[in-house]
Amino acid sequence: MNALQEMSESLRRLLEVVARASGWLLVVMAAVTCFDVLARKIGLPVPLTQLQELEWHFHAAVFSLWMGYGYTINAHPRVDSFTEQLTLRQKAWIELAGCLLLALPYMALVAYYSWSFVTASYAVHEQSPSTVGLTHRWIIKSIYAAGLWLVVLGILSVLARVIVFLFGGRSQAEVNLQIGTTTLDV
Repeated sequence: MNALQEMSESLRRLLEVVARASGWLLVVMAAVTCFDVLARKIGLPVPLTQLQELEWHFHAAVFSLWMGYGYTINAHPRVDSFTEQLTLRQKAWIELAGCLLLALPYMALVAYYSWSFVTASYAVHEQSPSTVGLTHRWIIKSIYAAGLWLVVLGILSVLARVIVFLFGGRSQAEVNLQIGTTTLDV
């Protein structure tokens, strides 16, 4: 159980590093957005379509690279009305079943086929449908595909924590298990 818990923590730390590093893309995205707005207001002759596409590429990259870590810290949307009255142990059993039967098979399948999505884009030199848009669309598609694999790693991390909690006799705090209702410190 120690090895499983260590593996889970290593995955969570990896996902956190990726998420925090990609957070700097928000600064770049904000700069591009500000430049785009100013260029429009003062009438600079710059490729505005490319700037707009770059904005959504940065947004997609940030979202994609945070998805896996978000799952490990329970930052994803949940419908807790059914489980709010359950004990933590009961919630852990639901999480275990959900990870094994729904989340992991689905995300693994989508992540696996995402690479053909990227390779097809690369093979045909896909670019923006706009004649003045960005080229190399495969780059943003590969970041999105990597994000799907990060979610798979996040699910594996949570799954390992749930297993250690349920079968290893460890407390919620010992395994850093974050499932069920989440409260945010604001």
